Amino acid sequence: MTRSFVTGATGLIGRHLVDRLLARGGAVSILLRPGSRASRRGALERWGERVEVWPGDVTEPGLGLSDAHAAALADIDHVFHVAGYYDLEGAPAQMEAVNVEGTRRLLALLEGRGFAGVLHHVSSVAVAGTHDGAFGEDMLDEGQGFAHPYHRSKHASETLVRSSTLRWRVYRPSAVVGHSKTGQMDRIDGPYFLFRAIHALRNALPPWVTLPGFEGPALNMVPVDFVADAIAAIASQPGLDARGFHLVDPAPPGFRQTFNLIADAAGAPKLGKARLGKLTRMLPGANHVIAQLESLRFMRRELAADFGVPASVRAAANPDVTYETTNVEAALASTGIRCPPQSAYVEALWDYYLRNLDPKRDRKKRYAAAFAGKRALVTGASSGIGRAMALTLAEAGAHVVLVARRRAELEQLRDEIETAGGEATVAPADLTDHAAVDAMMARALPVDLLINNAGKSIRRPLAESLERFHDLERVMQINFFAPARLIRSALPSMRERGGHIVNVLSAGAHFPSPRFGAYTASKAALSQLGDVLAAEHLHENVRVTNAYLHWVRTPMMDATGKYEDTRAMTPEEATAMVLDGVLDRKQHVARGTDVRRFALARIHPSGLARILNVLYRIYADDPATHPELELDRQVLKRFVRGRLL
Repeated sequence: MTRSFVTGATGLIGRHLVDRLLARGGAVSILLRPGSRASRRGALERWGERVEVWPGDVTEPGLGLSDAHAAALADIDHVFHVAGYYDLEGAPAQMEAVNVEGTRRLLALLEGRGFAGVLHHVSSVAVAGTHDGAFGEDMLDEGQGFAHPYHRSKHASETLVRSSTLRWRVYRPSAVVGHSKTGQMDRIDGPYFLFRAIHALRNALPPWVTLPGFEGPALNMVPVDFVADAIAAIASQPGLDARGFHLVDPAPPGFRQTFNLIADAAGAPKLGKARLGKLTRMLPGANHVIAQLESLRFMRRELAADFGVPASVRAAANPDVTYETTNVEAALASTGIRCPPQSAYVEALWDYYLRNLDPKRDRKKRYAAAFAGKRALVTGASSGIGRAMALTLAEAGAHVVLVARRRAELEQLRDEIETAGGEATVAPADLTDHAAVDAMMARALPVDLLINNAGKSIRRPLAESLERFHDLERVMQINFFAPARLIRSALPSMRERGGHIVNVLSAGAHFPSPRFGAYTASKAALSQLGDVLAAEHLHENVRVTNAYLHWVRTPMMDATGKYEDTRAMTPEEATAMVLDGVLDRKQHVARGTDVRRFALARIHPSGLARILNVLYRIYADDPATHPELELDRQVLKRFVRGRLL
């Protein structure tokens, strides 16, 4: 009976490999960190007594094995070194500790314990680094550079294996994705960031839209079941020592084709045929010049970040390399094992991603990842949206600075936050008092997140507000000048360290709202200030989110007494809408129905004015002023609950 020892056995590749080794009738022992048994219960229970667990850790001397287990390595036929640290956003020191020093410790242990079997080392095509052109399976040191610490660590670990005194075989998979039949995958990484981008496009645009196309480099990815099948099959064959095997897609489609395959599975817009490529081919050196333009680099960075693609992932990509497959094709020729084409498994990957990996499925977890340890200042925190915003941010781990006029209500909110385990600071201030605002901000700074939520609404026909000119002055003081003053204080530190400014606005800032002219004009002013701020400071990582909210059931809405029956969002729903927009790096946040209203206001403002004028008269506070619309008024009441204006 063949005896195997596997490191990294409970990881994505390792689990599938152990299944294959067991299916071949072998005896399998695995290395498992002592504290990992509970989290790996599913795989361990499935394997049962067929797998012997050896407690240990590749970062410990001698892998942390007991003397008995270390001595038993002399009787092992195959060691599969699958353990590795693959997190492109992870710390380089951790990559070094696991990928390089872990391999070094394994080699020393095997050589010192008289291991005479074959070491099967799972490396990566990342060893090619910045190589330009075809990279052979037995090539390693070709003068290439390394744009990412992960690449360097995999190259160093493979170098150790190839220079050892042991018998060895090296396997280099490209980007490993989920199972080709079930789509099952552990987490989002590598190609899955493209899934996030396509998901965002699906939510923003109808599927019949054709996006501007471009021909990018091939995205070489391989299903995990193919990788495990290939390693197990090659390991069972004699005479293949001292060779490398590229476990890659031998004929990957171009980027546009891969994008469209995923988009088709997702029901998202597809990329059209590239047009710019023809032009650049006509101009020698154009591609090189275009690649050096900082303006285009900035746009690429921004777009990638909008779709949640980390800078580390972008840095890890090498569009100029291809991978030879001579050895692996020869080794698998008689096995029937082939890497399936992307078209055969992309739908399964998408389905599993949508049901299990989509980060938006768990809002609390997503908020915690984004806001934990951050410092957020919320104005209008004593009630309504501000109160809900403060509670949500505190629950996510942010330290919240609570700003409003009423100290007692802020202290009550702070106590509620602290009782739940959060952190908050009370900062009472009258936002119309500029000196008080400046003093409060001097104590509160620096902040990572400034939420301008405090607001004042006046419901009155514009002609009356113009006669009572202090209506405009009052709303401008609290809705525009106060946020501008807060931004003035926060901006210098944000320009140095980055930050996010949120302006809680009204849908009326983009859409005429009769009886709220003074209020919506002040919100429109803040909207423009926010948009200009973003245009001038994006390169300094100062973000702005303008949230255009419709009816929200708050004390400010209820104060008029006119809208008890009108459908409205809760403060918690509004909070989720705004914070989702912050995490998605959206500059404008609005409901889909409001976006359509905004479009109508731009496309046909005079037609919209006619509709609103009729509604303004139908919903007159004193119906007797427009008796000619009484029948219209009664008909509308039968179909619409509450007031539209």
